[in-house]
Amino acid sequence: MYTEMRIPRLRASLWTSAPDAHPISALAEVAVSVPPEPSLIVPDGCMDLIVIDSSVVVAGADSTARAFRTTPTRGAVEPVVGLRFDPGVLPQLLTTSAAELADRVTPLDAVVTAGSRATVPEPGPGVGQRRLLDIGETLTARADIDSTPLELAGLLGVRDESPAPDIAEVAAQFAYSPRQLRRLSSEWFGYGPKHLSKVLRWQAARALIDAGSTRTAAATATGYADAAHLWRDEKSLLGR
Repeated sequence: MYTEMRIPRLRASLWTSAPDAHPISALAEVAVSVPPEPSLIVPDGCMDLIVIDSSVVVAGADSTARAFRTTPTRGAVEPVVGLRFDPGVLPQLLTTSAAELADRVTPLDAVVTAGSRATVPEPGPGVGQRRLLDIGETLTARADIDSTPLELAGLLGVRDESPAPDIAEVAAQFAYSPRQLRRLSSEWFGYGPKHLSKVLRWQAARALIDAGSTRTAAATATGYADAAHLWRDEKSLLGR
């Protein structure tokens, strides 16, 4: 089961992913010894803080899908709790480049600077959600968020059945050259503006399909030329 709650003041969403409950049976002990199937984490242009095995880690932006396996604890698979920040937000809170964290999971202690470490709540016993919210609140309180990355992500996203945005035109709206935009996009999101646009467009189409739209209708609504182009992006992002 997956649940998600928006936290506007943090520009983030708090989420929990837990395995579906199964009735207890005589085979329970055997089942516990079998590693759970890995979950597929797909690209979304975001970065997360996640509680894993009582530690807080930073999950960098994924350029393609990757498998994630939960760890059974005391006969059960523990729920995974995370705080997913809007594109471009978490690198500012951690004063680091998103490119340095892309496609990998890094302990929070290894990311925060020595000067900020004292202001981040130390990991310890307690509910994972509360710990993540405390960390998010602390990081947000001391940060001066630049809205430019958020505005850029908005322009690179899907708007009214429009085709993929022209990167040079988007750069011009911010008085950047395309080269500057690619460099800044890498620092803010972990990859270039063209790939971010691809990720956001596919995510929008995927949401429509999950809500019941046909692939053809979802492709049209999100600006793809046709369903074949949507399928091509999906194969690329899922690594198939």
